Amino acid sequence: MIKVGQWVNSYSKGIFRIEKILDRYYDEFDPITDPKKKIGDKYDDRIIISKRLLNSKFKKSISYESCSEFFIVPLDKEQKERLKEILKQNPNWLTELNDYSIPDIISIYNWNVQLDSPTEKNNVNEIMKLIEAGQTLRQIHDEIDKRGLAKNFDRNFGNHLLQMTNVNHETVDKRFIWRNPKLIKT
Repeated sequence: MIKVGQWVNSYSKGIFRIEKILDRYYDEFDPITDPKKKIGDKYDDRIIISKRLLNSKFKKSISYESCSEFFIVPLDKEQKERLKEILKQNPNWLTELNDYSIPDIISIYNWNVQLDSPTEKNNVNEIMKLIEAGQTLRQIHDEIDKRGLAKNFDRNFGNHLLQMTNVNHETVDKRFIWRNPKLIKT
């Protein structure tokens, strides 16, 4: 079982230290193919946020990444020994890694919208005001239904794109919170 602080190989090449482990949960808009799973259940894999100290050639290369736990592999014995020796020779590198701040992790949700009248666009602008304060997809979808706009959103195409962001995996009641809406003409 992996844990925070552990040195690992991640999705990208190099030596990483796990900084955060985030559980994920199924919501109403996730495809659930396992009949044993339901809304609110945990995904089998978690999101791992890690800082990279070394590249694949064991040269200092400080960065970060976020990926599925599926891609995380503990260091083998040789990698552990080499890391220990490098840190012994360069103790300030660990300080640099500790001081490195991971920037905000932004997730983007794009939703196709067909808007054919000023009234429809005004209704979407009102929904965007609610999204600005932070809403789950369920809350947004309910507001779309309430305003009679489901036909405008339930499409695979549109003349606009409603774009929203989630910052740092913010959740409420196991659901992502979406903010910062933009209506983009396509």
